[in-house]
Amino acid sequence: MRPAGGLAVDGESALPATGTEELLRFDGLVELSTGQYVTEALTFDLSRSDNQHLGYGHGIHYCLGAPLARLEGQAAVATLLRRLPGLRLAGESADLRWRGGLIMRGLRTLPVEFEPGRRLEESDTLSPL
Repeated sequence: MRPAGGLAVDGESALPATGTEELLRFDGLVELSTGQYVTEALTFDLSRSDNQHLGYGHGIHYCLGAPLARLEGQAAVATLLRRLPGLRLAGESADLRWRGGLIMRGLRTLPVEFEPGRRLEESDTLSPL
C-alpha cells in the first residue's frame, strides 16, 4: 500500500466526498486485477475521482441502504479525525493481522496513535457533524 494522502486533516478541512468511496474501493470485498479496471490500485488516494467499487453491489443486487451507509461512514470518519488529531497507524500496514473467513473480513486489531487533546465536558455536544 502506498498512501497518496493521509487521513490527518487540519481543523478547517474535512474528508473529501470521494474519501469514503476510496476507503471502500481500496479495501473492497471484490478483488480486481491491477490495471484491469483501476489504475494505481495499490495507491490509497482520498482525492481519487475514479473510485468505482462494488461495495454495495450492482444492478438489481444494489443495496437500498447504500446512501445511509455512505452518510454514516462520512460522519464516523469526520468525527474520528476531528476528535483524534494526528490519527495514524501505529506500526506498519504489513504487520496488520486479518481475521480469516469467507463471510466477514476484518482486522483482528487496529493499533493507532493520535495526539492527546482536552477532555470532553458534559456540556460538549456529541454530534458527529
